[in-house]
Amino acid sequence: MSSTAIEHAEAGAESWRSAVMSQRTGPVEHADIYALAGSVVDVLRALDDLAGLLADQVGRYEIGRRLYDDEGHDPAVRLAGAVQHLREARAALGSADTAYNGFWSAIGHIGAEVEQ
Repeated sequence: MSSTAIEHAEAGAESWRSAVMSQRTGPVEHADIYALAGSVVDVLRALDDLAGLLADQVGRYEIGRRLYDDEGHDPAVRLAGAVQHLREARAALGSADTAYNGFWSAIGHIGAEVEQ
């Protein structure tokens, strides 16, 4: 098991929960909103890369392994379904990337000055 990958994923999730809490409780700053949107686009692209990698890896799962299913189903059918879920996730991530990129672009054209 690649514990380093798991550690990074868990740290990333914890960091995003902290970012949400900080944004919720801190002052609303235009520059922060813009920067957060850019970071979300970066994260969505990383998640898309991960989904693609996992689909490739799971697609080759049977090489060098004796597979079984804990509910008695055909493991090959279960894996094919798992890969299909990853394809669907990638499509959803692509839609989310397009939407967040649009938000990031739109908010980037806005100027905001605090009234005195």
